[in-house]
Amino acid sequence: MVEIAEGFIDFGFAQLLKQYREVVRMSQSRLAELSGFDHSYVSRLESGHRTPTRDAVVKFAEALGLVPAERDNLLAAAGFMPQRVESLLAEEPVLTEVFRLLQSQEIPEAVRSDVRQMLELVVKQARLAALGFPSGPGGAPDFIAAD
Repeated sequence: MVEIAEGFIDFGFAQLLKQYREVVRMSQSRLAELSGFDHSYVSRLESGHRTPTRDAVVKFAEALGLVPAERDNLLAAAGFMPQRVESLLAEEPVLTEVFRLLQSQEIPEAVRSDVRQMLELVVKQARLAALGFPSGPGGAPDFIAAD
């Protein structure tokens, strides 16, 4: 697994690609060669002057030897859906567990449906809070909780 050195800040795909490449001490030319692209393409991607295709991102991840979670981070940074959606939730262990439960065929569909409805209410509350509506007892209108 490639670890991002302390002090690096992810500013999107261009920076993340550069970070991963530098961590494994690979030149732009070598990355281009291993992934089947021209050096100038990698240079333009890292400078933010080009946008990659999904196929290109996957090839870069393979050339860099990234583990699936890192590949998915690179895909997401480029604006693509990761191969494993749960990778997006890696920093949120509770959400990861909810995702697994909702996908589990061992949990009855009626229970999964109830959980989905509860999650919809949580999302509605969060959206209202983001819009500046108060939350909690006496804050949010009654119709939200009864929705």
